[in-house]
Order: sequence, then structure tokens, then C-alpha cells
Amino acid sequence: MYKAKPTKEILAWQDAELGVLIHYLMEIYNPDFKEYKTAKVRTELAPERINPQHLDARQWVRAAYETGAKYAIIVANHCTGFSLWQTKVNDYGVASLKWKNGKGDLVRDFIDACREFGLKPGIYYSTGCNGYYDIDDSRKNVDYFSPEYQSYVKDVEKQVKELWTEYGELFEIWFDGGIIPVEKGGPDLTPILKKYQPNAVCFQGPLDYPHCIRWVGNENGSVPENCWATVDGKNKDAFPEGKPDGDYYCPAETDVPNRSNDAFGGGWAWREGEEDKVLSPEKLLECYINAVGRNTNLLLGMAINADGVFEDEEQFRSFGKLLKETFANPLAEYSGKEKTGFDFVINLPEKKPVKYVVIREDITDGQNIRSFELLINGEIVYKGECIGHKRIIPVEASAGRIELRITCAVEAPTIRDIVVY
Repeated sequence: MYKAKPTKEILAWQDAELGVLIHYLMEIYNPDFKEYKTAKVRTELAPERINPQHLDARQWVRAAYETGAKYAIIVANHCTGFSLWQTKVNDYGVASLKWKNGKGDLVRDFIDACREFGLKPGIYYSTGCNGYYDIDDSRKNVDYFSPEYQSYVKDVEKQVKELWTEYGELFEIWFDGGIIPVEKGGPDLTPILKKYQPNAVCFQGPLDYPHCIRWVGNENGSVPENCWATVDGKNKDAFPEGKPDGDYYCPAETDVPNRSNDAFGGGWAWREGEEDKVLSPEKLLECYINAVGRNTNLLLGMAINADGVFEDEEQFRSFGKLLKETFANPLAEYSGKEKTGFDFVINLPEKKPVKYVVIREDITDGQNIRSFELLINGEIVYKGECIGHKRIIPVEASAGRIELRITCAVEAPTIRDIVVY
């Protein structure tokens, strides 16, 4: 029986579990600006409007580090089309700013900060929406083979080559909304990826690239209770829960802004006076348990303000502290020598209050477990299907005996560990 298996690059990505997505967006400089999907950005978001006084990528990455994040992604080119690096392709970017007399490079500053704090760097680039070029793939009846669109496609290829060749090895590359396939008129990115960033994991990337991950389907931290890492390759984004016997190993990433979805830009972008929309550390912990605890990674947004500062650093610091406290001191771990089988038992010396049972399957060879039961003191307290990289099962019980019983598996299942908190 065929079973989709992860690449070593995807396994390393799943082990990272928690990342951040940094949004320094130009629309924050014009409170009246509402539509970034048209060429209006050239006048309504002109570079002379943009003059941050304390732009500091190091502060951004430090805040990410304080959450316990293992990787960080910078939005290098969002839907306005403004470039945060010294692109040679057009004049709409940091080279046109007063900041550092037009010589600054925010992507470089970000990469350097990631190295300093030990985070793995990634880059977001929007291919399907670019206000500078008046491009929006969501419009009806777009002629992707028109001379105008094909000219844009060539510029996309040039810009991603700049990003993928000038800053070293990247951990994750982000395409918001995916990419129009080459055969339908989209940019030919797979050869560039394979040549310059062959080890990067690619969010919503082309199907012919081997290390792809998918979107969970929302931006509020909701994750299907059983969220498989495998999908139907041709419809990989159609089913947020994935498919247990899918032909393509493509795990999900759960992206959540650090401000509520009713804030500016869906919570991804900063706006003055919205401090009350900053999510609580407890809410971020809930998102973590839902996302990482259901076989996906969690990617937290960071809304950078008009001064170039992440003003919600205390939120991240408090969340990081809460996360460490919650999973810092395990009550017990599975200590049996045999980790391949169908029944695993942890016996505590005396009954103790238990809040979480954390289970990790050995997924080196793909997901084998198809259903399981969790028993406490001999009683079933939870039934599930998918374990995958990690399941965090909240329980409220006084436990003396914790048992994981695998009730269905493709092959003999192997667990990586079971930890009780």
C-alpha cells in the first residue's frame, strides 16, 4: 500500500512548531487608504509618505525569540508591491525612502537579526496581488497570457531570484494564496526554487516542488480535530483536515495575527488606537494548543507600527513565559523500551492532577496511526484518529494510570514519546 512520506526538510519544519510572520505594511501610512489591489498605491502610498523614525528589525526578531519561536518570516513584498529590500527590478521600495538615505535593506537587517537570535529565516512574497503593477489574480477574467501580465511574471521571477540568492539559505518561503501554474500563464518558480533554495519548505508552493506545506483554511486558530499531514495532491488546499490516505505529504500551517480579526487588515496590520484588539497571552496559548496540538505548525503575526516598532512585545514576552510554564515540568513520561506497538502505559506513583497528555508519533516513515483512545484510570477520556507530529489532549483528571491504546494503524505504529503535564 502506498503511503506518502515526509522529506527530511519537512520533518525539520514540523519539529520547529512555532514561528512568526512579520507584517510591516505600507498601508498603515495612509489611514484613508482602503484598496491595495490597484495602481492607486503609486500615489496614495507614495514613498514620501513613509518615514519611520525607529525602524528596527532586530527588535522584531527579539520579540519573536521571546515567544520561543524557532523561525521567523518577513513579508518582503505584500499586496502593495512595495519591496523591503534593494530590488533592481523597479523603484517602489526601500531605495525610494528617506530611511537610511535610500540605502537601507530591511530584509538584510532581518536576516542578520535571525542569525543573532538563532531563529531560522523565511521570506513572504505575494505573486498574485501587486498594487504597483495593478495585478490581482482574484479578479474575474484575468488574461494571464496578456503581454502586461507576462511582463509582470518576468519581474516576479527576477525579484524572487534576488530574494533567494542574496540572503543565504532560507527555512520557509511563503506564497500567500498560492501561485498561478506555469501552464496557465503564471511565473515559472520551481526551477528557481530548486536551484537556489532546494532545502526551503514552501507554503502553498507549486506541486512539483518536493517540500510543500498547506494553509489550514482560516486565520483564527481553528484547526480540525483530526488534521492529517497528507492530502490529495491535486486538491491540497481544498480540505483543511487533509486525508488520512492522501497521496501527497503536505502538512498544514496555522497562521494567526497577534491582533483580533476585526482589527485593521484582519489583525495583520497595525493601526493606532487598536491596542484593545491585541490578543491575550492566554488566547495565544489556546491557539498554540489547537494548532501545534493538532498536527500543524503555528505562525503568529506581528503587526509593525508606523514608527517601525513592534509595540506588542510585552504580549509576546508574556505568551512565551506562559508557554514555558505550561509545558516546563512534566509529571511523567513513557519510559518503556518498546515504542512500536498498540498499547502504551504510564503509571504514576500516586494519583496527581493532569491537565495535558502530549503524544508524538514517529512520522519518519509517514503517519501510520488511524485511530486511538486515551484512558485514565482505566476509563476512556478521549477518542481520536490522527496523532502525527504532535497531539496535545487537554484533560482535567486525577490520574494514576494513563494509557494510550492504538485501535487502528496502517502498519505497526511507533510512538516518539508520551509526556504528561
